[in-house]
Amino acid sequence: MKDKLMSLQEAVGIVRDGDKLAMSSAFSWSPMAALRELTRRGVKDLHVICRGGSINVDYLVGAGQAAIVESCSLGFAPFARVCPNFDRLVKAGKVFAKDNT
Repeated sequence: MKDKLMSLQEAVGIVRDGDKLAMSSAFSWSPMAALRELTRRGVKDLHVICRGGSINVDYLVGAGQAAIVESCSLGFAPFARVCPNFDRLVKAGKVFAKDNT
C-alpha cells in the first residue's frame, strides 16, 4: 500500500489561490500550524467554509488570505462576541460573507 503520510509543508502545498478550504470550527481542533504555513506560502483568495468559526477563520481573514467566508456564525466566545478581523474587513467590503445556516 502506498504511504500517504507527508510533511505539513507538502500537505499545505496542495492548496492553491482561489481554492475552497473547509475546516473545523472554534478554538478546538483549529489547524493553526497549517494556517500559518498557508500564510508563509502567501496563498490568496481562499473560499473558507466552516460550520462556525473563530480564531482559525479570523486568522486567515486578518492575513488577507480569505476572499469569501461561508459560515453560520463566527465569534471568540466566551472572550468576545465578534471576530475582530472578520468584522472589520467585512464592513470594509474586503471579504464577502455567506451565511450557511
